[in-house]
Amino acid sequence: MDLVINNMRVVFLSILVLACIGIKAQISDSNKHFKNAPVINKVQVNVLRGQPISFFLNHSGIDINSKKVYKGEKSIHEENILNGIMDSLISCGVEVRPFYFFIFNQIVDLSNGDQEERVARVCKEFIENYPCDLFYSFNQPELNINVVKWTTYIGLTLRDRANYIVFKNNVDSKIKTNCADIQDLLKSFMAEVRMCLLR
Repeated sequence: MDLVINNMRVVFLSILVLACIGIKAQISDSNKHFKNAPVINKVQVNVLRGQPISFFLNHSGIDINSKKVYKGEKSIHEENILNGIMDSLISCGVEVRPFYFFIFNQIVDLSNGDQEERVARVCKEFIENYPCDLFYSFNQPELNINVVKWTTYIGLTLRDRANYIVFKNNVDSKIKTNCADIQDLLKSFMAEVRMCLLR
């Protein structure tokens, strides 16, 4: 029985390593083809965190460019728009954070090329600041979180085990204090991040 469990662990870890390597290769390859092409959000929802989308689209605390990105009227490749969304995600109030998270999650899914490093840093920063928001988002049917891309980006940003340990301890501390019910999800997520470290 122990042999079967150990074999299953080896297979699972091998799959994670291959996924991390594959997503990095996919991102690098996609950079060649889409470097200057506009990237438009095509995913729209009716509800975010129990609020109708109109609540966010009419909210004065959300900038017009972010609303246009949501509607597919602006490209995420526009430097000032991308920077504005990423800054707002980290600094906005709790009431509008679900909207900025939704848009940023789309950016993570669509990002490539020049954006990759900046988006990766914001993935790490968001989890450090708001880990409960990320992990509770996994239970929202309107969100499709590309876990492989998030963990790959964070692993690439952390680079090594020493940075990973500091990051893990910071996030773990916030989770224990604010949302201890997601401890198991955190462990799985962190295992994937660890597999994506560069060294």
